[in-house]
Amino acid sequence: AQAQRLQSPTTGERIPGIIATMAARPAARVAVAVFALCALAALLMPQSSFVAPPSDEAPALRGGAAAAVSTASYGVMLGTAPMPAEAWTEKGLLQFGQVFALFFLFFWVAGFVRMMTIGRL
Repeated sequence: AQAQRLQSPTTGERIPGIIATMAARPAARVAVAVFALCALAALLMPQSSFVAPPSDEAPALRGGAAAAVSTASYGVMLGTAPMPAEAWTEKGLLQFGQVFALFFLFFWVAGFVRMMTIGRL
């Protein structure tokens, strides 16, 4: 059998055949181990991965009554709680905008003055 010819990734020199063969052995072992694990996983999976066809009977959900009660109680809780958007009026938002604009203007002017007085951009 002809020895494998590999080159060093850093120097580009040819690696002797015995070293290349020794480097290929662990890679082959890993490939065999991965294949064996995949085959074992395929054997342990359920036989059918497909959904059963629909039957003539009406579908019955497990815990259907409990789900209906919890859904109804959740809807009641949402209906009685105030909506987050109703917490602010238009007047409150405009007042916040005025304060934020003055705050932003102060820091923008201060930063601009600092940039001009330092002597370099």
